Formats: sequence, structure tokens, C-alpha cells
Amino acid sequence: MTRYAFYAHYQDCYEYHGNTTIERTRKEAGRTIKRDWILFDTVEEALEFFNSNCGT
Repeated sequence: MTRYAFYAHYQDCYEYHGNTTIERTRKEAGRTIKRDWILFDTVEEALEFFNSNCGT
């Protein structure tokens, strides 16, 4: 699953592939400027975070 959050100067892309990690990629003017991985202890925690906090 992929969700996007748009801000005035950049956009965040959140990707969740059904495991305990969510990947966040921040882009500005079409260039990737930052990439992080948000780690969770369980799949349920990751899915709950993705559904309630990631993008629109």
C-alpha cells in the first residue's frame, strides 16, 4: 500500500508491504532528499500506524 502526504515544499510517500516496516521517502522538486524506515514490533502495530498516521 502506498499513501502520499503533500506539503508546501515537499511530499512524503509512505509504503507498507505487509511486514513490520514502513518506508518513508521525502521528495522535493522531483528529487529524493530523504528515505527512512519506521520499524515496529508487530505487523498489527505497523498496519495501525499506517492507517491512522500516514498521508491522506
